Amino acid sequence: MKNDTIKASGISLPINWQLFALSFALSIPVAVLGENILLTLPVLIIVTLSFILGEKFIIGIVLISLFTLIGELSTSLRSVVHLVDFTLLGILFLKRFGLNFNSYQKIPKSITLFLALYFTSMIISTSLSKYPSAGISPIAQQAAFFIIVYIFYSLVKDENDIKNYFRAIVAVSCIFVSVLIISFFRDGNDLLMIISKNRTRVSAITGNIEAATNFIVVSFPLVITTLLLKKNSADKFFNWLLLFYFSLGLTLAMSRSALIGIIVSTSILLFILRRKLLYKYFIILIAILLLFLIIEPLSEIAFFFFRIEEGLSTRDYIWTMSLNMIKDYTLFGIGPGTYKYQMFNYFPFMLDDWYGKLYILFYEVTGGANLSHNIFLVFFTEMGLLGFITAIALPVIYCRIGVKTIAKYKNESTAKYYFIVGLFSAGSSIIVRNLFNSIGLLYVGGIHTDLPFWLIFGSLIYFYRVPLTVSAPLNDQQTQ
Repeated sequence: MKNDTIKASGISLPINWQLFALSFALSIPVAVLGENILLTLPVLIIVTLSFILGEKFIIGIVLISLFTLIGELSTSLRSVVHLVDFTLLGILFLKRFGLNFNSYQKIPKSITLFLALYFTSMIISTSLSKYPSAGISPIAQQAAFFIIVYIFYSLVKDENDIKNYFRAIVAVSCIFVSVLIISFFRDGNDLLMIISKNRTRVSAITGNIEAATNFIVVSFPLVITTLLLKKNSADKFFNWLLLFYFSLGLTLAMSRSALIGIIVSTSILLFILRRKLLYKYFIILIAILLLFLIIEPLSEIAFFFFRIEEGLSTRDYIWTMSLNMIKDYTLFGIGPGTYKYQMFNYFPFMLDDWYGKLYILFYEVTGGANLSHNIFLVFFTEMGLLGFITAIALPVIYCRIGVKTIAKYKNESTAKYYFIVGLFSAGSSIIVRNLFNSIGLLYVGGIHTDLPFWLIFGSLIYFYRVPLTVSAPLNDQQTQ
């Protein structure tokens, strides 16, 4: 179609409809950002580099930005990140599959049944809730979340794509640890303050320290498996340096559940790959524990680091609140998104005492999210008995697929087998952490909290479904 023209003051002005569409599209960030329009400059640079450097770079940048830029930062920045990242993901997905639904990636029947059970639980409990409108947003957020998870799962063509995902996660871990260190010294601390009783936990840019440490928990077993495989001294040194760096970040964050997760993942990993090394690992842990118990200065450090004086950090009160809710709403729960309306009916404190003010602060910071600090209690309180069954089904299905996948690749290449074991161990540690804080599995569509686990799960499903191509038996020493 020929372009039309407009003549004004003797000047011919072509009307190009593509240019008009582009101008309209560029007006969207202006409308969203207003005076913060300069925030789009780094975005434009990254998008330009993405199209130059290729698809893997695009996906890596998308993951890093989703994990680091949409936590507790400005709403304007989150809007831009979401707009750009989801647009890029959609373009990549449509470029590969188009609208040919028959070519879309299949998922195991057990996952389909789990999702059906999960959304059925949410819909039933929402419809029977005292506040049915409160459940619409959680259901929509979870649906959008699983669409994003499916896109990442579908974009995996081979093992290198999966490794690209987890290189991004390791990079995010390094970013968070760097922020923790900078924040620590920016607050006027020195190295001796690390073991001081007077310092507080250092927060990260997400505003939720447990969500930030989740990336370290995922990265740890993957670095360990790489360390077990590498023979080159320079590679070993680099991986030991990563482990030290992550350990420093955990020390500053003082996350007990993260430490428990790492101990669990390392134990699983060594049990499968290096059984003899596992015994040495337990001996070292016991020796360290005894040293910290016997030697008084060390015991004081351990007492401070593990926040013994906090006990369960009032989790016992939170769990009691949740159990009381379950007693009153056993069958169908209080309904998704209604915890903020119900929690004060079961409040165990006076509103004006210290714990009461702390809980009110949690209530305000989380926007009234479920504070049960246990994935099973979260599902039981909100969705009743069917929700509790859903919460049990997830780790059962994960372990079933994970164990079968490990067995399938036991006689495959050593590197691939170790990588799969590392993934399984990392996902298992997130499940264990959810016994103490309900972040990392299904936190109401939280991309920066839950996506790492579902990337792990999606990767295991890929390996579970893809046909074996190479047979390279492991020797006896590698399986011990």
